[in-house]
Amino acid sequence: MKNLILLAIISILLVACAPMPAITQQQLATADYGAPVTQAEAESLAKEWLSGYLKDPYSAVETWQPAAKGIVTTSLLDGHRELPGYIMDGSVNAKNSYGGYVGARAFRFLIRDGRVERVMAADPETGVMEDID
Repeated sequence: MKNLILLAIISILLVACAPMPAITQQQLATADYGAPVTQAEAESLAKEWLSGYLKDPYSAVETWQPAAKGIVTTSLLDGHRELPGYIMDGSVNAKNSYGGYVGARAFRFLIRDGRVERVMAADPETGVMEDID
């Protein structure tokens, strides 16, 4: 019985570690990205989202990369879906509860049809992008 449980756990772990298939040029060309978004609109939507996430949003110092069409692939646990939209990367540094700046953290926003669909941020210790929305 223990061997069967161990085999099941190992099988699940191996499936979870399987590489994700690459997004093809055809998928990029034919994807529905939603309504176009300007850089100013993307930044405004991101700042609005951050205002509900940060302890002190008024202290935030942001730097933004240009918003561009792209596809975000979700994790296997989230159904391994491909979500097209406009992706904007940025860096945000804001104050914590003690009033000190915590250091810049990388964020990635997926914007589609005038709203933030998904937000990912770099883990402060590993730098790996994780869903936070």
